[in-house]
Amino acid sequence: MRNINVLIVDDHPLLRQGLSRLLELEGGINVVGQASNGVEALRLMDELEPDVLLLDINMPGMNGIDVAKTVRMEHPDTEVLVLTIHDNESYVNEMIRVGAKGYLLKDAEPREVVQAIKRVATGETVYSTHLMERVMERYHHMEVQYSRLHSAAAINELELTEREMEILQYIVEGLSNKEIANTLYISEKTVKNHITNLLRKLEVDDRTQAAVFAVSHGMFT
Repeated sequence: MRNINVLIVDDHPLLRQGLSRLLELEGGINVVGQASNGVEALRLMDELEPDVLLLDINMPGMNGIDVAKTVRMEHPDTEVLVLTIHDNESYVNEMIRVGAKGYLLKDAEPREVVQAIKRVATGETVYSTHLMERVMERYHHMEVQYSRLHSAAAINELELTEREMEILQYIVEGLSNKEIANTLYISEKTVKNHITNLLRKLEVDDRTQAAVFAVSHGMFT
């Protein structure tokens, strides 16, 4: 099996040199070049066509996200592995979006970096476990927020009046028709009329189902 050709892109020369020495000691990996910024990286990409681009994010002139995006379009056979100090999930999301195959932090063990290079070179995806956990938490939060917004939109379509919303909240709290009437200073018959309209709009059969609907849709939190 031929060596994996790697291009290192980072604006810190000591880090580039250290990585280069580390990788050159590893059998099966060949460092074909180094770049200190995004523009230089893309120029070397045209010349060297590496198998793996080991890429930082924050660099002068052109950041790593834009470099990765360009590489995905112009050099689809090169896999991008991010090596950065940034553990912000927004950066991880962006790198996933532009097609980076891996994302590691610079405090990773040298062996972890070597293994990640070998894995992404074969098409595998390598993202730090705790980073992916944070990304998944964020996606879950966004999904919950979307669900709530969707529920809110559905609730708005019900066109409940302010009085009906008040009564529904009291139903959720477990008040009887008489207690609701006394609280709102209206007749018990009026409360019953409002509840009849509520059940019709919510398309439920009784007060219990109305309360379950309200709670499950987050109407009163």
